[in-house]
Parts: sequence; C-alpha cells; structure tokens
Amino acid sequence: MTNLKITTALLTVLLLLSSCSHKSETGTLFSHADALMEEYPDSPLRLLDLPPEEIEELSDKECARYALLLAHATDKCKLSLLPCDSLLNVAFKYYDDDEKEKAVALLYKGRLAVEMEKVKEAISYLQEGLTIIQNFPKELKTKNLLLSSLGNIYFDAGYYDESIGVYEAMYQCCTTNLDKSIALNNISTYYCLIDEKDSTLMFQRKALNYAIASGDSLQIAMSKHNLSLEFDGFDELDSALFYAQKALIELPQKENHGNYYFNLGDLLLKTGGNKDSARYYLNKSLEDIPIEGKTSCLKSLYNLEKENGDYKTANIYLEKQSAIIDSLYHMEQSTEIQQLIYEYNTKMQVREEQIRGNRIVRSTTAGFVFACLLIIIIYQNRINRKKQLQRQYEQSLEQTQNKLSSLEATIENNQLMIDLLQQERSNLKQEHENKEQQIKEREQAIADLKKEKQKLLNWLFTQSNIYKKVITLSKQIVSDKKEMKVLTTAEQEQLKNTIFELYNDYISFLHKNYPKLTESDLLFLCLQETSLEPLSIAICFGYSDTHPLNQKKYKIKERMNEEESKI
Repeated sequence: MTNLKITTALLTVLLLLSSCSHKSETGTLFSHADALMEEYPDSPLRLLDLPPEEIEELSDKECARYALLLAHATDKCKLSLLPCDSLLNVAFKYYDDDEKEKAVALLYKGRLAVEMEKVKEAISYLQEGLTIIQNFPKELKTKNLLLSSLGNIYFDAGYYDESIGVYEAMYQCCTTNLDKSIALNNISTYYCLIDEKDSTLMFQRKALNYAIASGDSLQIAMSKHNLSLEFDGFDELDSALFYAQKALIELPQKENHGNYYFNLGDLLLKTGGNKDSARYYLNKSLEDIPIEGKTSCLKSLYNLEKENGDYKTANIYLEKQSAIIDSLYHMEQSTEIQQLIYEYNTKMQVREEQIRGNRIVRSTTAGFVFACLLIIIIYQNRINRKKQLQRQYEQSLEQTQNKLSSLEATIENNQLMIDLLQQERSNLKQEHENKEQQIKEREQAIADLKKEKQKLLNWLFTQSNIYKKVITLSKQIVSDKKEMKVLTTAEQEQLKNTIFELYNDYISFLHKNYPKLTESDLLFLCLQETSLEPLSIAICFGYSDTHPLNQKKYKIKERMNEEESKI
C-alpha cells in the first residue's frame, strides 16, 4: 500500500514537471516569434507552423495568443488570412471587450471579412475594434491599422468624404516615418480624386520625404510611383516620367515590377521618347502585370505599332486585348459552364462504357434484344439530357433571381443610407440655426443690459455734486468767453475720481485694449458716455469752448488706431 502511494506521488510530480516544461517551451516560442515579427515576418510564420495535434494541446489562453501571432505574421507577409479564420474565432471569444487583444482580434477579423468580400461585417468588426482601442491611448499602432483598413473600405465603396476623415485620424496615430508615409499616400490619393492639384502634390511629396527618412525602399518606390501617376493625371508629363524612372530604380528586385514597367513605357509613348525603350518596358510589363492591367498595356502596344505602320503586330495586340476583356467578362460564367460540361461529359463517358459493356454481353444472345435495348438506352439518354438541360435552366434562372434580389437589396440599403444622411444633415442644420438664434438673443440681451447699466451709471453721475456744478457752469451766460467760469483744478480732480469710480469697468476695458491712452483720454471717453453736452465736457477740462476737444478727439483716435494696427 505504501509503495502504491509513493508511485502515485512520483507520477503526479512527473506530470506537473512535463506540463510546466510544455508551457515554458510554448511561451518561449511565442515570445521569440513576437520579437522577430516587425523586421523578419517570414521567420515567425515558419516558427508558428505547428501541426494540428500540437495546436489542439494548447490551452485556451495559448491558442488565443497563437491565433493573434499567426494572423499578424500572415498579414505582414501579405498572405491570405483564410487559414486563420477558425483560430481568430477562438481569440475573438476568449478576450473580453476591456482587453486590447480583443481590438487586435477584431482588426484581423475585419481584414479577413474584406478578403471574403463581406464589407458590412468588416466595417462592424473594425468600428468595434476602434471603440475598444480608445480605452488604450498608447496602442497607437493597432489604432493606426484599424483606421487604415476602415478608411480603405470607405474609399473603395465611394464614401470619399468619410475616408479622408479616417485617413487624417490615421495620420495622427502614426509613430514612425513609414506609417506617416503610408497615411499621407492615402490622403494624397483622396485629393487627387477630387482634382485638388496643389494638395495632392504637397501631401505626396511629404509622403516621399517620410518614406526616404524611413529607409524602406519599397515605400520610397511606391511614393515616387504615385507621384508619377499624379503628375501624369495633371498632364505634367516630364515630371511624371522623371519619377517613373526613379521609382523603377528604387523598387526591390523581389517585388512585382509590372505596373512600374507599364507606367514608364506608357509615359515614354506620351512624351515622344524612345519607342524601342517604350516597347521594351511595355513588353516587360506583360510578364508581371495582373490580368486586369494587361488590357491597358496591350492597348498602348497596339497604338505604338500602329504609329510605326506595323499593322499586323498591332492587330495581334488588339486581338489579345479583346480576348482578355472577353475572358474577364465571361470568366465567372465560363467557369461554371465548364464545370457543368465536365460533369456532364464524365457522366456520359460512364454511361457509354455501360452501354458498350451491355452491348457486348447482349450481342452474344440476340441482335433483336440488343437493338431493343439500344433503342431504350438512346431514348432514356434523350430524356436524361432534357432533364439535365431543364436543371441547368432552372439553376441559371435561380441564380439570376438571386442576383436580382441582391441588387435590389443593395439599392434599398443605399437609399436608406442616403435618407439617413440627408435627415442627419437636416437635423444638424436646424440645430445650427437654433444655436445661431440663441447667440443672437443672448447678444441682444447683453447689449440691452449694457445700455441699462450705462443709464444707471449716468444717473448715479447726475446725482453727484460735481455734475451739478458742471451743469450750473454750462448754463452761465457771458458776452466774452474769457469771462466764462470753468472747473478749478481741485474740481477737475474731484470729477476724475467720481468718473473713474463709476466707470471703472469701462476704463479697465479701454486700458487693456489701448494701453497708450492717458488718464485725460480715459476721462474724456467716459464723459462722452454721459449725457453731458460738448460745452459741458469742455468746462470739465477747463476749456471755455469746444475747439480743444476736437484736437483731443483726433489724438485719441490716432492712439487707438495705432494699437488696433498692431493687433
């Protein structure tokens, strides 16, 4: 019994040590892959290529982290995310909405949805990811990637005004020169689309400067290539040709050169350059350019040979172009028909083999029986063929109806979105008008209160002894102005103190905005706000007529204008 307990304890310890060793190895593998991710994404992708049985042994936490690392490495290597679908679902369910890893999982779920052409799902994932990442201000890289994917979806869908807002927010999240170059490339593309030449070239040049600062040769080549395309779009062909040549020099050898060769060859044709060089680059482009771009390349070659008088070669290029256009147009339908024909031919071959076998067997018995059987088989074959054609027709009809329903739903959704946006614009306009009205009402109320305040101040001034003295002096009747009595120096000081006390707020405002005004200037401006006549104001300053006041007004106006010109 004692030996059994000791054996059980030893087995338990061995199992615990084995489990700890497995977790330690897994953690080391993940940490090593994460460290290599940014500079050498190919290496983590190889490290994370685990067999299914090892993946099944991972805990939920390890599997969730493994999913994010694998998706990151796959995305960095520009490969399809489809193999990561089920693993991303594990991470999506494992992490909570208050964890930054959930935002990363939503990022790759969104990019996977874009790859699967599920745009609505992609937008939903990315917007949810942006909501979560707002709680993590330091996670700018993840926010940058979320905004980049969302902006590209808006742009591809034709919502250009929404996309530029996202791209500008993306630029604010950039922490490296490479990220800034990518964001500015997107912003430049928007301005090129709306035909804003100055903004387009300004942002694209900034993108190129950041690309050069980053030292990334691919980004430098892309920025120069984009500059070439934009100069071409604005009919500045010499500049377009210059940047096309520079872009081709910068492009790394491992990258696809097709579009770069085509751009350079096409520009050589437009600028009247060396036609042999143009022909060389256009033919080189055909080797690497995707099938969608081959039509433009073949058209340029057609025009080139046509100008040279080589109509035979030109027609060959024209026929190739037509063949590619037809191929692209009928590719999906042709693939389905090809599959149906292949299935039908296979069935027919099987059926014919059966017929041959039956014919050989029955030929030994009697020709009559064979003939009857052959007639039955032929008749049955015709019936099957009719049924097959009927099924094909029904399938085609069903597919057409499905496509029609899908288009109607898309149109309805777009109309609903338009109505929603129009309603939102109307609400914003109404809200703006209401706020403008409130501002006007408040401004009017303030103006009324200022008038009321001024009346009260004027009334208080009229109750002072010095005011009464001024009024008394202003009513004196004399034949000679020199005999007119005015305020004494002491009375002027009393007036100044009274005015400065009552109109303290107004004086503070004047002193703040026009510091060069003297106390005499301030007193004069305050007296103008009272109910005193010009002659009464002149008496306040010791003058027997209003002539000196006009000079004083002029000097005050000069000082105030001088201060305003500085502002």
